[in-house]
Amino acid sequence: MFQAFYRTIWRALALGRSSGSEYELQAQLAQMRLTPGYTASDVPPPTNFPIKLHPKADEVCAELDQYFYKNWPWRNEAEGKLFLQSETNRWACLAMPNAWDSRVVNSVRVNTLLFLLDDIAERMTFTEGKALYKHLTPIALGKTLPDRNKPLEWITYDIWKSMRATDAELTEVVWQGALLCIMAQVDDERTKCPDIGSLLKHREKEAGIARHPLFHEPPSTFPQKGKKDPELTSSPCSFVAGVLRFAQGIHLTPAEVSLISPFFTLYSVHGVTVNDILSYDKEVRLYEETKCEGAFILNMTQAFSNDTGLPQRASKRVLWILIREWEKIWADKAKELKARGISKALSEYLTGMEYVLGGNEWWSWRTKRYQNKQLVAWAP
Repeated sequence: MFQAFYRTIWRALALGRSSGSEYELQAQLAQMRLTPGYTASDVPPPTNFPIKLHPKADEVCAELDQYFYKNWPWRNEAEGKLFLQSETNRWACLAMPNAWDSRVVNSVRVNTLLFLLDDIAERMTFTEGKALYKHLTPIALGKTLPDRNKPLEWITYDIWKSMRATDAELTEVVWQGALLCIMAQVDDERTKCPDIGSLLKHREKEAGIARHPLFHEPPSTFPQKGKKDPELTSSPCSFVAGVLRFAQGIHLTPAEVSLISPFFTLYSVHGVTVNDILSYDKEVRLYEETKCEGAFILNMTQAFSNDTGLPQRASKRVLWILIREWEKIWADKAKELKARGISKALSEYLTGMEYVLGGNEWWSWRTKRYQNKQLVAWAP
């Protein structure tokens, strides 16, 4: 928009100088004034990413809705019913529409598990959240057997055990991303990210950004404060992208992971920013209700407002344009990469990540998890 504006000004000025005609210059400027100005809209341009639902979505969601509804330790009946109404299990069916039929249930279950654990951690102090995850870590790794009278334990144990029995290598990819994701959620650094730059660095952790290209070995213990696990170095990958690889049996070489690494940052900031815009009002309500450290507002909408002085609603509109620009960069990079020639596995992975981002946005606009009727009305 601004580039077109300045090009018009430049052409008008150049015309005036070359012809010496003040009349022609005034005519150009008058035409500009007739062009409609900016009108704010809360409905963003539609995403360029594809949206598709897994063919077995209804069957899988019916099974897992009841699985979690009957077994999860809800605080009350209303919370359990809101879970059903939010269609949380449908998120992964939209994000991973090409998941193998033999792996779709586990792929959906592990995503929903992290959704629900995050909900619990939001109502805790950081110390309580760390204690919870530290307790569940050896259970998830299969090093400690669960107490079958405690749903958090046996559900966590059963999901990860089933995944490892299916594909041990790719389950470790998922586990590494999951571990970093939950660690970031209970990190007191959350309260020290007032600006966009520091927020994005931390949100990469929350998205499950891991640093080892293949993640063959999980950390043996929950990392201590101030210590960095030696495995978490080098190229990034995320929890959900790891689940995507598990869901479609995508095994990549270190060279292929390195080749696709420029997409991971775009993947992370796109997904995080979409979630931040659409969950912002829910996050504000939760923090005002609980005042818990785990619910501390770490959100791009708030950070952008802090940095620019724009109201939150205007900040959301600007962020949507930024998201669409990231999509354009993604498309350009994808076209360039495919022109160089890539393996079938890498092509499936790249396309799969596009489905994750498109499905995430479609679901986030409509889910009752965010409890905002306006979002459904505005959904593009």
